[in-house]
This record gives sequence, structure tokens and C-alpha cells, in this order.
Amino acid sequence: MKFAFSVFLVFLTLWSRAQQPRVQLQLNWFQNSHIIQSVVLSPEGDELAFVKRINPADSATLKTGFKEDRATESLLNKNRDSGRYGDPVVSLLNLDNRHLLLIDYGWSPHFSPNGNRLVYAHQVNAIAGAKITADALRSNDLKVLNIKGKKAMVAAAPLAKDFLLDPVFTDSVHILYKTGDAVNGPFAGGIALHRLNLLTKKEELLRGAKIRYRLYDLIGGVYGTGKDYSYILYSPQDSASGIAGEYAHLLMRGKDTLQDFGIRQFNNLDYKFALLPGKKVIYLDDQHLMTEDTSYIVQFENGRTVSKKPVNFDFTKAYLSPDGKFMAYVDSSLSCFVLRISDFSQTRLPLPQKEVYAAAWSGNGRQLAIIQEHPKLPYTDELYVFAVE
Repeated sequence: MKFAFSVFLVFLTLWSRAQQPRVQLQLNWFQNSHIIQSVVLSPEGDELAFVKRINPADSATLKTGFKEDRATESLLNKNRDSGRYGDPVVSLLNLDNRHLLLIDYGWSPHFSPNGNRLVYAHQVNAIAGAKITADALRSNDLKVLNIKGKKAMVAAAPLAKDFLLDPVFTDSVHILYKTGDAVNGPFAGGIALHRLNLLTKKEELLRGAKIRYRLYDLIGGVYGTGKDYSYILYSPQDSASGIAGEYAHLLMRGKDTLQDFGIRQFNNLDYKFALLPGKKVIYLDDQHLMTEDTSYIVQFENGRTVSKKPVNFDFTKAYLSPDGKFMAYVDSSLSCFVLRISDFSQTRLPLPQKEVYAAAWSGNGRQLAIIQEHPKLPYTDELYVFAVE
């Protein structure tokens, strides 16, 4: 009897591990003629912030202006900013009641750890034209919004005609942000990393701008909290006519290299790895020169390979969750799936077979946002949010 019960427990354990991930649609949202960028979910999972902007390809909408077609509260100054309907708008959306708050013109919103504040890069000048170049971002500063009080204050201002971008809370007091410049032509990129204490207003330069082979080292995403923050560094390894063919992809902690992802053509590492406690890293190695090369889920510890699991199925885009437990991916038929890393069980998301423009996981890996083109409305993005377990 005991043996039979033990066998049953083993079977039950294996069966539970092999269960498909459970997904539940929490939100689908769109606004006619708008693109949606920089989606970030709040720590409590009840709100999300994003940047919405009239699609520059929709010339008719840009010429005639735009009226909000959903219940909206706006902090924008309509009289002063009447000509800025084509600019990016930082927005806050409540998942429960669908209340949309238009906050300010800007980019890259990020919640504080308690979800009470939102930091973003403020777009100071009106944008003319469809392309967002470094010149269009000159003089941009950083603002922090008190969400409950609906009041935003300038937290940091650039020197001269520089601009600030991609601010991130590492704790309730400190913000890390980048100084930007034109890189690889006229387009903007982060070239230096700074830390700001919101209480003392003290600013520190954590990594200054460096040039190799006539090109800047580029600062990527910031990860972790408190003093254990890490950041991605893309370092050019060659230069031809001012454009690098290859970059070293490094995960840095201070001046130390926490993980070397190798030298390859430039690829964004957002959602390609999960940084875990104890210097453990889960890495999706899928950025190859040859499409037929095998992709792997690799686990590193203290910079050494602990395991390497091949991914033997078709996908064109993939995004790891920050806890390393799930992966969202798109296959060649434009179907979208959520896969559990431990056993490769998967669930297809109830989405139209349309191009996925972007995906964003919540910090705890329990929510997934997907941006697609709307199946019926031209020049329009549609946003979906799923609960995942």
C-alpha cells in the first residue's frame, strides 16, 4: 500500500510539473491611429504605464489632429500644447476600471518599488517629423510623478544641449539614468550612467562616456535593486565608416564583469536573460548569424556554465521572464506561446496571427504584455495583458 501511494505521489508530481502554463487575459486595449511603446507593469500588477503616440505613418490623422475616444483624464496643458498632438504621451492605465491618465510628453516610464511614483524622460521640445533622432531629444530632462497626487516634478536636468533618458528606480530613493548622444549616425543612444538621490539631490557619475574604435560604448538596460544593480554594456570591437560590425555584450556590476555574453553583431539583450540571486544568470542564446544554428537556454553561476539546454523548436522572437521561469515566443506562423522553462510545456496565447511588435514581462514574471498590430484598424497597435502561472 505504501509503495502504491509513493508511486501515485511520484506520478502526481511529474504530472503537475508537466502541466501547461495557465494564462488569463486581463486586458486588451487600443486607440485608433496610435502606436504603443515602452510598456511597464506596476509592482502590484493593477496598473501599467506606456507611451502612446499617433502613428507617424497615418498622415491624415497627423494633419487633422486627434480626439481621445476613451474616458480619459489629462494632465496635459491643452492651451499651451495644442500643436503637440503628434508627440509621445506618457500614459497610465488602470487594469480594473480602464481609467486612462495622460501624464506628460515623454518616454520610458518606470514605477518606483512601491508603485506610488513614476519616473520618465520628459520630451521638452515638440517633435517635428516621423523620425526620432538625437537632435529631437536635446534638452530632455527627467520628471517624477506622484501618482496619487497627480503632480510631477523635475528630478534631473541635462547640461547644455545634452539629454537624459531611460530612468529607472533601483529603490525608493535612488534613480539610475543615462546621458544620451548621437551614436552610429543621428540616432540616440545611452553613453554614460548616473545615479541620483532624490532626497539629497546628490548626483554620481557611475560610468562615463568612453570611445573605442571611434564609437561610443553603449549603456543598455539596468537590472537589480539597491546597491546590487547591474547594467548591460555594449562595447564596439571594430569600426568601418563609423559603424561597428561587432560588439562585446557584457553584464556589468560596477566596474566588474558579472557575465560575458560574447562578441557578436549588435543585438538588444532585453528579455534575453534573467538575473537571479547568487550571481546566477539564465540566458536565452538565440541571436545567431545563421538561422539554422541551435538556440540554447543556458544557466550560468559566477560566470561559469552550469547547464545548457537546446531549444529544438521553431521560433522567430522570444522573451525570457525576469525570474527565468517562463519564455514567450513567436513562431514562423505568427502564433504566440508561453513556455515553462523547467519542462518546456507550453500554452498558445489567444491572439490573432499578426506581427508581435514588442513584449514586456512584469518584474515578478506573473504578467505578460504583448503589442501587436490591430487586426482591423490600420496604423493602430493593440495591447494585451495576460496573467501567467
